[in-house]
Amino acid sequence: MSTELRQPRVSAFLALSLDGFIAGEGGDLDWLTPYGGDSQEETGYSALMASTDLLLMGRNSYETVLGFPEWPYGDKPVTVLTHRPARPRAHVSFRQGALAQVLRELGLQGARHIYLDGGEVVRQGLQAVLVDELTLFWVPVTLGAGVSLWTQALPGRLVPVSSAVLPSGLVRVVYHPA
Repeated sequence: MSTELRQPRVSAFLALSLDGFIAGEGGDLDWLTPYGGDSQEETGYSALMASTDLLLMGRNSYETVLGFPEWPYGDKPVTVLTHRPARPRAHVSFRQGALAQVLRELGLQGARHIYLDGGEVVRQGLQAVLVDELTLFWVPVTLGAGVSLWTQALPGRLVPVSSAVLPSGLVRVVYHPA
């Protein structure tokens, strides 16, 4: 029997403007408000959350989520990549290290499907070709400035495997690496 570690499956799921921004200037997300009418079933978010063992996100995304009126992840385990000290929170752990190494460690701990969230962490995952499925929601606005998903060319191609226009006007496209 092989003792080789099976890398967890990694999915990323985010919205971006037509000009490639995942947040406006200063991390602003208000531009997404008019497009929040789709249900979690329509977007596929419920299915993603049901299929993942945990969320792995960057510290900036974690800090943003802490400002939401309610914690959106229930008791789903969340791991935050950070080099800064952090306060403990139920169902949240903090790690340091390279993304590939953290994914291997989480795999050794039993994680089989990880939801990768946060611009910097998703960029790292795409650059290292660690993302197995990228779901993008193209929002029909341009921001002109902000936090871009694309800071450099990807090392490989992404192939669209499905798409749908949602009632809000968002266009969901699911990509797999070529």
